[in-house]
Amino acid sequence: MKLSSIFYIFLLLLISCFESGKDLQKKQEENQTWILTTLYWQRNFGNCIKTDSNTNTKTCSRRPLGVCNHNQLIVTQAEVNLNLNETNGLLGRTPDCQESILQSGILSLSATTNANSESLKSRYLFQVTESCEGSGYVPSANVRLASFSEIQWLESVRGKIAKAAHTISINGFLPQANRDKANNCLRLEFLEWEKDLAKENVENKVLLEITLP
Repeated sequence: MKLSSIFYIFLLLLISCFESGKDLQKKQEENQTWILTTLYWQRNFGNCIKTDSNTNTKTCSRRPLGVCNHNQLIVTQAEVNLNLNETNGLLGRTPDCQESILQSGILSLSATTNANSESLKSRYLFQVTESCEGSGYVPSANVRLASFSEIQWLESVRGKIAKAAHTISINGFLPQANRDKANNCLRLEFLEWEKDLAKENVENKVLLEITLP
């Protein structure tokens, strides 16, 4: 009887410890989720004002708090290499994109030097605002600011090549053969939403940033 009582007490203690462990783990998971959610919200909060101290002009974009800093102006060698690899892959798939690639400026992109980096940091100031509208941007009927995800695409390899291809395709001063290749580049390589976004950006209907009054 005494032995069975001891065993029963030990079993209750074991169950209690097990439940406490589960509760503790659940609480830790909830805390971790809350922290990650808070960090995600903070990183994606607001819009970005960039001030050019040389001209005293301010521009605003939909870039959020997490990227509202000088890093958006600096290019690393790793980024250059990645862009070139992606460009070569695209050219291999769609040779008619060659002229669009040349016009996109991707091949002339180089890593930012330390001296240039310091110069950019001294020239430009960044601050987060709740919204560009709250800082003086007045939207017009047929023009809007690109969302952050649209900015990322427009500034990517695909975005730059698509914009160059569209620019070539509508240039009436270029030979028809060049325009046909640009149209083929768009038709064969890019999705409909990519072509639409590139077109709207070239036509200044979707802007990367807006100058504040």
